[in-house]
Amino acid sequence: MMSHDMACKPALLTLAAVVISLLPPVTFATSPLGFRATITRAPQYPGNYSAAARRDGRRLASLSNATAGGARTSTGSSSRGLLQALVENGVGAYHMILSIGTPPLAFPAILDTGSDLTWTQCAPCTACFAQPTPLYDPAASSTFSSLPCASPPCQALPSAFRACNATGCAYDYRYTVGFTAGYLAADTIALGGASFPGIAFGCSTASGGDMDSASGIVGLGRGTLSLVSQLGVGRFSYCLRSDADAGASPILFGSLANVTGGKVQSTPLLQNPVARRGPYYYVNLTGITVGATDLPVAFGFTASGAGGVIVDSGTTFTYLADAGYAMVRQAFLSQMADVQTVSGAPYDFDLCFAAVAAGADVPVPRLVLRFAGGAEYAVPRRSYFDAVDERGSVACLLVLPTRGVSVIGNVMQMDLHVFYDLDGGAFSFAPVDCATL
Repeated sequence: MMSHDMACKPALLTLAAVVISLLPPVTFATSPLGFRATITRAPQYPGNYSAAARRDGRRLASLSNATAGGARTSTGSSSRGLLQALVENGVGAYHMILSIGTPPLAFPAILDTGSDLTWTQCAPCTACFAQPTPLYDPAASSTFSSLPCASPPCQALPSAFRACNATGCAYDYRYTVGFTAGYLAADTIALGGASFPGIAFGCSTASGGDMDSASGIVGLGRGTLSLVSQLGVGRFSYCLRSDADAGASPILFGSLANVTGGKVQSTPLLQNPVARRGPYYYVNLTGITVGATDLPVAFGFTASGAGGVIVDSGTTFTYLADAGYAMVRQAFLSQMADVQTVSGAPYDFDLCFAAVAAGADVPVPRLVLRFAGGAEYAVPRRSYFDAVDERGSVACLLVLPTRGVSVIGNVMQMDLHVFYDLDGGAFSFAPVDCATL
């Protein structure tokens, strides 16, 4: 059984883009209303499930730190909590192709709705991880500019990691696993055929961690430093394909982002009562059904801003606070009493079962998540229960315990059209064939 401590180790790292009201106005090269881009999934299943679970454990600690006591202020250890999940991204991620500079240089970036600074490695780089594309060279871009310390984006960075030097606005984030350091800059960024001048980003000249063949991070968080806020699009949506071999997944921004049809479910987006400007997308999970059993779970906020439930593309699996998870675990055990349990420790999971024969399906009760406003999500089996070894002889519950904020990860979002309506304050979803969008 995976321990609670393992499920709460320090963090997956993710920075995201910087919003600046004083930068040159954003212009759309293709459409003034909306645009689309594509997402690809890093290879991971099923052989790398264990590595993804370990990476998630490190990320969860930072998410929980950022939403607990560290959320009360914007400096010191609280900033460290908010920015902990920045650099180390192993298996389990989705990638998005961006271009930066003039002429443009394309690079893959990890899609992360849980962070706010978009960054890439820059030349000259004193200590950088290997990446699949050439380093971005500021000297080679005619539209590059470094940002001074007095600029709004620099002032938006937590003071604990911000410094002024001859380069301008420098940042240095150090973590339990991995780091990134560099300076803030602005340049033209293009994605999905649309081009945006004067976008602020992190130009990393020293970094370390496992970036899973990506060259940086694209932050789509809810805070004022995110790419979504910087572009002013007000809403976005994506559909994550469960079959990595079937092709790219779509991501849509602005007017192109919408979910329609009779199967659409919607629930309000919440604000953390303490960290109201944080990057996280909170929803109110009001109940869970396992098989025929309705569980009286509760995932509210504490007085310090801890707890709650977020939707996060940067976390792979789904994590429930201890008390709620214990009820879910017991319900599965009770309703699967005829199936042999096996240790999940070799796979970094908690609740695992032996298949009757290699590759055989284990009978599993259904899982339904219920949200405020009446929204219900009947989770497809593969998104909460799957084989975790390549032989298919062991299958595990892809839901794990955590001591902090509960997280709905990207595996549970697969094959859904997921819609973040920042202007309307709502989170919506509908099952769909991603190829049809």
